[in-house]
Amino acid sequence: MGLFGKKKEQLEPGTFKCQYCDMKFDDKERMKRHMRKAHTERGSGDMPNTNPFGFS
Repeated sequence: MGLFGKKKEQLEPGTFKCQYCDMKFDDKERMKRHMRKAHTERGSGDMPNTNPFGFS
C-alpha cells in the first residue's frame, strides 16, 4: 500500500484496462466496444463477463 492508498497497477505500453471490470485489452477500440456492450444499461445482459479477445 502506498502513501495515499492502493498502489496503481502499471500496465504495459499499448495495454488498456476497463474501468468497470479490470479486464485488459491490447486495442483501445476493442476496450471501448467491450465497455459499451458489457457495461451500459441497454446492453448489460447481452454480453457475458468474459471476453475471448481481451486478456486478463
